[in-house]
Amino acid sequence: MNIIKLGKSKEQAWNQICFDHAWFWHTSWWQEYVQNARFGVEYRNHSFFIEKNGQIIGIVPLIQENDQFTYQGGATPEYICQPEHEKAVLAEIKRLAIENGVKRVHIRGNVKGYLDASAYTCVLDLANTSPTKGHRSAIKKAEKYLTWTDQVDINKFRNDYYRIAGKVTRPEATFDILGEWIRQGFGILLEALFEGKTAGYTYVLHWKDYAYYFMSCVEPEFRQYNVSHYLQSVAFNLLRQKGIKRYEMGEQVYNSLHCQPGEKERNISKFKRGFGGQIVQKPASEYFFDRDYCRQVYTERLENYIDNEY
Repeated sequence: MNIIKLGKSKEQAWNQICFDHAWFWHTSWWQEYVQNARFGVEYRNHSFFIEKNGQIIGIVPLIQENDQFTYQGGATPEYICQPEHEKAVLAEIKRLAIENGVKRVHIRGNVKGYLDASAYTCVLDLANTSPTKGHRSAIKKAEKYLTWTDQVDINKFRNDYYRIAGKVTRPEATFDILGEWIRQGFGILLEALFEGKTAGYTYVLHWKDYAYYFMSCVEPEFRQYNVSHYLQSVAFNLLRQKGIKRYEMGEQVYNSLHCQPGEKERNISKFKRGFGGQIVQKPASEYFFDRDYCRQVYTERLENYIDNEY
């Protein structure tokens, strides 16, 4: 078995494997976004192919963010390989970690010998959505006042997003990438309008038959018109027309050792849950390559959990 580092010339082959066996999170397009997503983070891409007898038999997405193997501070996509090659993959991850001063890896999937770090998300079956009574009423009200368009200038979206947030929340390059995804057919940017004025935006990422609610913002003066509810309803219909079967609304947060959500995070989870769908566990694992750092992180997590729970 050989390890071959992912390079620019090999991205097409990499993305073809992703198309055949995975989803967008594994692709080089998502890796580009991840490596431009945050300020003050040093990135190195260690992703690699697994080759045997001249054939590519697996891929391992692996990005170093400062001293962690993570994606935007969260879990990296699960590696794709046969069970008999897992031991060699984990050995290569460990070698790269030690060689590059990485203290921790956080990865999707249940990895033997790693610590559990699973999370939860909400996934809708677009053939059978069942919003709550409150969400249905919110959408019905919004439809009386709002219209929408998907002919949106990405630079206007970026400028409005920063203004509504009150600060530059992410590098400008990320919006350039979002615009490119729209041109490539991976992204949908919806703008809600109230009497011709911008009321808010929602961006949805889709690939193959699956979609993900990526980001949104709402003009404060139009919040009373349930802009986010309305745009999600519009998105449902557009995604169905594109043959999308499932739509992931995003993370569901609960107080745990790994997460102590505040009121804002809980309300966002409740909003996403209100469209119906199934709460799905997203298995994830982590491993610490530094004993003292492991003790420090778990001590802080336990103290935070106790302070929030009791």
